[in-house]
Amino acid sequence: MRIAVAQIDSVVGAFEANVRKIKEAYQRACSKGVDLLLTPELAVCGYPPHDLIERSEMFERTERAIEDLRAATKGQDCVLAVGHVARNPREQGRAAQNVVSLFEDGRMVFCQAKALLPTYDVFDEARYFEPAQEISVWNWKGHPIAFSICEDLWAQDSSFGRQLYGQNPIDRYREQKVELLISLSASPYVRGKRDRREEIHADACRSLRSGLVYVNLVGATDEILFDGGSFALDSQGKLIGRLPIFKTSFGILDMPLKGESFESHWEFPRGEDREDVSPSEIDVLFRGLLTGVREYFKRTGFKTAVIGLSGGVDSSVVAVLAVNALGAQNVLGVAMPSQYSSSHSLEDAEILAKNLGISLEVRPIKFLFSVASRELAQGLGDLQSVALENLQSRLRGMILMTLANHRNSLVLTTGNKSELATGYCTLYGDMVGALAPIGDLLKTQVYELGRQMNQELRSPIPERVFTKAPSAELKPNQTDQDTLPPYEILDRLLADSIERGIPADELEKKYGTEMKLKDSGKISWVREILRRLEVNEYKRRQAAPVLKISHKAFGVGRRIPIAKFWDQ
Repeated sequence: MRIAVAQIDSVVGAFEANVRKIKEAYQRACSKGVDLLLTPELAVCGYPPHDLIERSEMFERTERAIEDLRAATKGQDCVLAVGHVARNPREQGRAAQNVVSLFEDGRMVFCQAKALLPTYDVFDEARYFEPAQEISVWNWKGHPIAFSICEDLWAQDSSFGRQLYGQNPIDRYREQKVELLISLSASPYVRGKRDRREEIHADACRSLRSGLVYVNLVGATDEILFDGGSFALDSQGKLIGRLPIFKTSFGILDMPLKGESFESHWEFPRGEDREDVSPSEIDVLFRGLLTGVREYFKRTGFKTAVIGLSGGVDSSVVAVLAVNALGAQNVLGVAMPSQYSSSHSLEDAEILAKNLGISLEVRPIKFLFSVASRELAQGLGDLQSVALENLQSRLRGMILMTLANHRNSLVLTTGNKSELATGYCTLYGDMVGALAPIGDLLKTQVYELGRQMNQELRSPIPERVFTKAPSAELKPNQTDQDTLPPYEILDRLLADSIERGIPADELEKKYGTEMKLKDSGKISWVREILRRLEVNEYKRRQAAPVLKISHKAFGVGRRIPIAKFWDQ
């Protein structure tokens, strides 16, 4: 069977553009003598559509799009497999289903709804969709072929420590003696997930003694990244080939079915490529964050970004991302030194801006801070230190937002996960902005990514940025480690708590209680950090969307009450 894989970047709600991409891929497939073209999960409306599904226009627009695609197959032998939203044919249950439909010569020849609906992390599909009542297979020239939709092949995922579903579609496929397994997916990127994803599908191949072709969405919707990396496996679960990661792509696969003896092989038309050798995870992370920034601006209609440059590693990494995603001409750096700023902070910001080729405006806040602090202190006496520190940050946020409004730009925030976790950030100050590109990277991971950027891009970030002590520079001689543990220790603790869910007692045993933190009182440093994690939930609820790269990011996939009692 000759199969084409269209790894496209469907945009949520962009029905006409998405249909155009599908039709272009279909025309390419027809010209190459392809039997079957595959597109990703919900390719027609984009993924995830969230509460747009509750609008009646979702069905109307989808049905017009499907009619357009059906008509495009008239007179063609190539079968088009397309993922879309459909009305639930039953009166009971949710109004919509997540389906894959097959069209051939102007007719629908097969349709299958998604059976397993994930309701964890960023997924909330049971809120919108009704699961499949039956699992069928498509008979192509006497060969039974199964069409699964993403989660349908993840029933045996052991990472949860328990089985999430009461059924496994693979059991039904086995009963129907499936010869080929197709998976249409919109599987989000998570650092380190790709190997597990391919191994789960390899297990399905070995269980069914069937080959598999997997097509994944590429691009980004808000904070969710989709890495593509579509692939094919033989009946032993061995990788036949993989499409590029974080890149739209088109490939053709000749896949043997029962009774055919030829070897599977990929064909890539001119301008297309493959990525069979897995790149390093830090390289994939870099590509993913670039995709997230680029797609966020493109899909919201903005072209230019404003970034506060402090001379530190966080703002430097965000600036490199912005330049490579949007172009240097579309990025403005703003340095806002105060009386507490070191000379090297401005110097490093200037060197970075020059290396990146971006405009840099220097707007000191000394006068603004003096006037504002004096006026605000009237009738109050001396302001508390934390109020004075946050006032500086909020003045900087005001400047950034004003410049962004004037330029019709978006502000990119520069906070990392370590800061967001511990509340080492200021509402309406350094947290202002439209997107947090590194908000799911712990501080040590930001350094790692910055080093990778310097390797790949001829060292745009000054070396001193990596070697000087991290500091917010909001009072004399301040460093982050005045009130935080060393980041090498803090980040391991945060990863264990946030991403692995290890309880406080076990964390104390693992990390010890000897270290003391300023103003932590009688509780251990471990419990003090966990306390800060809990009490700063209200800040994170108001933070910019965070590009998700871990199993548990702050944002849509982590829902913790703000008003609660949760003693650490």
